[in-house]
Order: sequence, then structure tokens, then C-alpha cells
Amino acid sequence: MDEELQAVAEDIFRDVIASLTLRLRFMDIALNRFIFVPDAVDYRCDGRFFHYSPVAVIKTFRNDRNALARGYLHSVLHCVFQHPFFAENQRPSLYDLACDIETENVILSLGIESLESRKDEDMRRAIAWLRERVPVFTAASICRYLETIENDRVKWMSQIFRFDMHEDWYHLRNVTGSREQLYGEENRDDPAAAGNNLFEGASHDTGEKSPLQGKEEDALIEKTANRLKDWQEISEKIEMDLELFQKENGNTEALVQSLKQLHREKYDYGTFLKKFMRSGEKMQINDAEFEPIFYTYGLSLYGNLPLIEALETKETAGIRELVIAIDTSGSVQGDIVQSFLQKTYDLLMQREHFFGRYTVYIIQCDMVIRDIAVIDSRQKFEAYIQDTGIKGLGGTDFRPVFRWIDEQIRSGAMRRLQGLLYYTDGDGAYPGQKPPYKTAFLFPPGNKDINVPPWAIRYNLEEGETAHAYSGREESD
Repeated sequence: MDEELQAVAEDIFRDVIASLTLRLRFMDIALNRFIFVPDAVDYRCDGRFFHYSPVAVIKTFRNDRNALARGYLHSVLHCVFQHPFFAENQRPSLYDLACDIETENVILSLGIESLESRKDEDMRRAIAWLRERVPVFTAASICRYLETIENDRVKWMSQIFRFDMHEDWYHLRNVTGSREQLYGEENRDDPAAAGNNLFEGASHDTGEKSPLQGKEEDALIEKTANRLKDWQEISEKIEMDLELFQKENGNTEALVQSLKQLHREKYDYGTFLKKFMRSGEKMQINDAEFEPIFYTYGLSLYGNLPLIEALETKETAGIRELVIAIDTSGSVQGDIVQSFLQKTYDLLMQREHFFGRYTVYIIQCDMVIRDIAVIDSRQKFEAYIQDTGIKGLGGTDFRPVFRWIDEQIRSGAMRRLQGLLYYTDGDGAYPGQKPPYKTAFLFPPGNKDINVPPWAIRYNLEEGETAHAYSGREESD
């Protein structure tokens, strides 16, 4: 390959990246993440290596500088949204298009003049048409809808939205067990799995065995998992930077919404609860740091005297004090509250996320506090869930709970509070100031458009996250 052409192409990419970084400072890490590889093909990226044709780069840059910058940002956004890592069981023709639509929707919404394209009007018409039919505008949701429309429309949209090639996304398709190893045993970290869009037996699945065997498969999965982890961290940082500096960053609402939806899909309720845990030591044998060689050698040398005994404490994450507030206003029913508490209890107890001594305060409240239960044992928690009686059914005011917690902290009754989980179904009066502890408002399925203060965490419980609380099925967090 001509080294001079390659050098020119690399200079062009440096110029493109510098220009994009100047306008999108919150994406600086993502824009500078790739290793560039000259190739015979035009453009393709697997999350780490960006393959390009030097001739194509130079021609594109001469004819339309905007097109190259637009295309490069398109590929970067694929990785920010983690599209390459959720393609394993998708139907390529539809999933590729859905991912292209999500990225181009974000680029169009940015309103950057130097990224404008001759195809923008066609894209806007297609996106407007889709938005009327797809409420949650993510690749997974778009892909599901594309299954229902005619092929001619799909082909037309594929032509106007495409920039790069996606073949490298599907390299795990025939690796046995790759889904479980990459995303975890229950696939709870895989938005594609959560969408139930696996296309078992579809025409693109050949059923052929993977040419990779043994160590090659493991190496491929490990490499992909590491890249996925990198892009998860990058996308989370971008979302955090956007939330902190959204006024400065201008028209980023579509990007913010895509990132929020991505991270909502990625975390189940069990993972969410870990935000409220702190590290500490438990009275428990620490098998991870136990050295059996010196232990058994001491026994053999001195009879019953090991040289090094097992550590009797283990560093772990858990809860010492937690407040769970339940909004008992008119539309909250007893079975919904009981299901929520059962789910929370199951997840916390499953991995013994409590330290030896802990206290959970369960508060029922509407306009005022109606009941406070102090839970300090498994037995009390189970008994409370079984005998939950709703007290209240009035309006909604969140402030009494915050005032009560403040009083407990001032008096010294609470010394190790790790946070407040407030389960509510609607609007209410919020405190005017940020409290000195983590606060999350949890909403049942269907409550999508309620705003919470910027200092609070919002979590929407989805269908099935509380409905199967009595099924006896062991949940994974």
C-alpha cells in the first residue's frame, strides 16, 4: 500500500478529529479511541480498529469534507451506543439499518453546520415517519419495528442512512456460549436479550459450527468483552458530562435520551441497588485470600498449628442503614407495594447484601408520614412484607420523609445512612435542596414522563421486575 497516500489519509483524519473535538468536547475520549488501519475496504470498525481505504478518504475529503467528518462521527456513535457488541443474534439487514438510523438521528439533532449532508432532508422525513410509530427511539426498538414494514422502504432507508460496513460486528455469531460469557449468565446486561429479539432460526443463521476452537474462542470473547467494558465506561462518562454541562453543549437532547435509554436497558433493578451499598468487612472466611499451601504445610510440620490461618473477615459491599419510603397515595394498591418490597428483599438477601448489623426503615406516607417500621433482621423483613397494610391514600408530598431523615441524622439516631429509595406513582412536592445522602425515586411501569430534581436518581421499574415477585424464580443481580 502506498505509504504516501496512507500518510495523507492519516493527516486528514487528524484534522477531522480535531474539528469534531472542538465542537463536541464531551466526546473527546470517544473521538480519539480508534487505532487506524489502512485497508482495501472503505470504512469498518469493530470498536477498537478503524479500517479505511486511503484512496477513499482522500477522494471523500476533496469532494465533500463534511461527508468524512459526518461518517467518522457516525462510526464513533455506533461504539458509544455499543451497537457492535449487541449484534450477535440480530438479523443483520435490519439491525444494521436500525443502528444507522439511531446514530444519524443524533447527528441531525446536533445542528452542526459542518456536518450537514445532501441526504439530510430524506433522513429527516424517514425519521419523522418512524418516530410516529416507535416511541422509544433506540436501535433495538427501531429494529423490532422494521420487521413489520415492506422491503422497498427498508432498502430505501438503507441507502440513505448507511456510511460504514458492519460485518465485523457479527464475529461472535457462531461461538458457542459467547452470549453468556460476554454478557453474564442471565444476559441481563444485554439490551438485545431484554428486547426478546433473538431471531432463532432466521434465514441468516446458517447453523454452521464456529471455525474457532477452544482457546481461540475464549480469546475472542475476552477481547470483545474488554472492548465492551471500555465503551460502557466511555458512554457513561459522556452522559455524565452532558448532564453537568448540558447548557454549554447545545442541541444534545437526542444524544442524552439515547444514552439514558442505553444505560436503563443495561442495568436491571438488582444492579441498580448496588449504587446504595458501601464497602466494609464482614465476619466471613475470605477464601479468595486464603493460602492453602502454607496452611497445610504448617499442619504437617507442627501437627495442629497452621503457619497462616484463613482471614476471618472479608471486604464486601453491603448495607448498614437504608430508608425505603412508599408513597401510599390513592392510586397505589397493596399488592403493588407488597410486590415491590418482595422484589427488593429478594435481591438484597440473595447475595447477603446486608452487614451483620443493619437497619432498614420502611416509611408509608402520603401528605404526611403514616407509619414507620424499623427492620433489623430477616425475620422482621419477611413478616412486614407478609402483613403489609396500606396506611394513607391521600395526596403526595415527599418533604415530610426528608425532614424526618434530617432529624434522625441531627439527633445521631442515624449515623451510617446509605440512601433513600422512594417508591412513588406520581408528582409531588420535592425538597428545595439536595440532601446529603443518595436519593432515588422509583416509578412503577407506565410512569415515563415525571420529572425528578436534578440531584435525585430516577429509576423506572419495568414490566416483570415486580410482577413475578411470587414466582419463586431466583433472580440475578
